[in-house]
Amino acid sequence: MPAGRPRAFDVDDALDGALDLFWRRGYRATTTRDLEARLGVTQSSLYQAFGSKSQLLDRAVDRYVALVDRALLRPLADDPGGIAALDRFFVRLREWHAEDGRGCLIGRLLCEAPPPGPAAPRLEAYRVRLRAAIATALRRAADLGEIPGEGVDRRADLLVGTVLGLNLAHQGGLGETHAALVEAVRSELASWRHGAGEALSEPLG
Repeated sequence: MPAGRPRAFDVDDALDGALDLFWRRGYRATTTRDLEARLGVTQSSLYQAFGSKSQLLDRAVDRYVALVDRALLRPLADDPGGIAALDRFFVRLREWHAEDGRGCLIGRLLCEAPPPGPAAPRLEAYRVRLRAAIATALRRAADLGEIPGEGVDRRADLLVGTVLGLNLAHQGGLGETHAALVEAVRSELASWRHGAGEALSEPLG
């Protein structure tokens, strides 16, 4: 592309389109031709704008994590509640997975095995951020007297594993397993609370 010539496509729109393809199909099943057709650009324009397909995935994962941060992780970290905040998080996660059938991009990529290039460490960074948000809510629960102060790390590991399991269940098309796991973790959270159970964000079942 000659110097000074504007790109024939909007980079943000292109990233949104690439994210949707990777989100619905995964990295390996999305071909360069798929990307060209969806984004309406040639392969050379695609590479000039983003580099390789793996670099484009890296940008798309960045975009996805920002969406998850706004929709799920930040509300959990900022919620003043303890156990109730975690319950609300799992309700939102269930809705996130159900919305337009795309599920979770991170779960899809984990099902494929570690993606190539710079996207792989971003998946680990997401897991760290997820655990930090969950641990923050558990520490609030301990401060509120809902759970013992000891054992927060163990509980955080259990809930992170549950989130990853929900991601994989959705990607595997295991709808009944997914629904049962959401209700099981919500019941488990309710059982952790000391004393009379405060109402959760919505009825179980």
